[in-house]
Amino acid sequence: MSELGIYFGSDLIDVAEVKGKKLLNNLQIPLLGVAGNELEEKIPTEIKLVASFNDAFRRHRIEAKEACLCLSGRDLIIRTFEIPVLPKKELQSAIIFEAKKYIPFKVEELISSYQVELDKLSRINTVLFIGIKKDAYDKYFSILNQLHIKVSSIEYSGFSISRILRLSGVKDGGITGILCFDSNAQNEINFTVLDNGFPLFSRDINLSSVVPNDLDFSTVSAPLSLDKLKAEVRVSLDYYHSKFPAKPLKNMFVISGFDWWKDLEAFINDLGLSGKFIDISKILSKPMVFSSGFVKSYGAAISRALPTKIRLNLIESWKKDARLKTDASLDLVSLIKDVRFDFRVITVAVLICLGAFSYGIFRSHSLNQALNSVIGKRVAVARVNPESNYEELTGIVLKHKETLDSFDYLVRKQLYVTEVLGVIPRIIPKGIWLTKFAMEKKDKLVELVLEGMSYLGDSNDEYQAVNDFYNGLKESREFAKYFKDINIVFIDHTQFDRAMVTTFLISCKANKEAK
Repeated sequence: MSELGIYFGSDLIDVAEVKGKKLLNNLQIPLLGVAGNELEEKIPTEIKLVASFNDAFRRHRIEAKEACLCLSGRDLIIRTFEIPVLPKKELQSAIIFEAKKYIPFKVEELISSYQVELDKLSRINTVLFIGIKKDAYDKYFSILNQLHIKVSSIEYSGFSISRILRLSGVKDGGITGILCFDSNAQNEINFTVLDNGFPLFSRDINLSSVVPNDLDFSTVSAPLSLDKLKAEVRVSLDYYHSKFPAKPLKNMFVISGFDWWKDLEAFINDLGLSGKFIDISKILSKPMVFSSGFVKSYGAAISRALPTKIRLNLIESWKKDARLKTDASLDLVSLIKDVRFDFRVITVAVLICLGAFSYGIFRSHSLNQALNSVIGKRVAVARVNPESNYEELTGIVLKHKETLDSFDYLVRKQLYVTEVLGVIPRIIPKGIWLTKFAMEKKDKLVELVLEGMSYLGDSNDEYQAVNDFYNGLKESREFAKYFKDINIVFIDHTQFDRAMVTTFLISCKANKEAK
């Protein structure tokens, strides 16, 4: 029985049919044709896609009924983070709590799965978290259900690519980087770092000025800029090294067309890495024009024949959520079904409730009068609502007490920050603005949190501006005198309103010895 790997790219859908590891068919479905003309605008895109699939399958005589769905990072949320070792019953809630930091919408809208890898030396859990919005999940499943194709699994395209390394004879050992791209700048570039086969870092790099959303496939292909690619790789490596300083990257494997390898080989060597080119034609013993979309679809198609250390399963997560909802509905139905109504009992119960309600109103009347009298005698205090209840007033008192304690700590420790904070407006680059500026005290240490956005119209320039801001803070003598521990907590390219911006968070922790 043959199996399919289906990759939904930016302007093409790549389909690979395999039997075991042997490639039987590979085809591409252009998405520009799916967008249609003005006369076809009334036909839903989903119907056009199903028709295109049926036509392509018929022409290539594909009859496989099971597929691994391969998606890019724009459809998924993929994050790797570290948490301490916890009891099994507390682990799931801790992971969900940590993952919420990276989810820009309600967690209830997400179908998610995670995998935990324990570092026995450091006793730290590395968590790989992956999720997909329920509406995106339903969109793809609706298409494949109409094709009568069962989805066996959903994969991130960067993880599908890692199987090509195993086919080429590369063993899952050490810290390994993978860079996969082709000459079309519209296709996302995948950069992934694996630790003994387990993903530590992954990033989709899009060098096109137009980023497609959902099933909007009206974009036009453009040639790849090698200079932009090199700049994005540098930014990705800088971020990876800041996040995992104890796990240095040494080997980089490039999966691309051979024409690009000569320029990249020198670049990778200049970065201090050992580079190696993976020729997909030699692996398949079949000459072909290189396409990163084919690599992803083929890597997904052989998921059953060549399993990896990644065992995430969004299908099972979706089924589990569906079972819980079904069980809850059945329990409610069975409970109602077994109830027998006696109108005499109902009448007595209603009378008892009315009597209790009336008595409660009578008893509470005098109490409400006394309470209103006390509230009327309250001393008016600015910024305090006179209608506040006891819990709200207690919260206000505690908040002011924490503020006073913080000021008292700062005065006692003589931490004068006027000169230090004056550095920030002098070094902040053009195109960056701060959305959060907070100084907090944690475990008797002062931490300055700088959160902001960068918008320059180009992700490369935005990442560089954030790095310039970060380096400026570290190189400032006045700032570094007090804040010795300066780190980029996260940096990401995301949508804000109608534009794509780069968001970041920088943590600056004061030196214990600073006076």
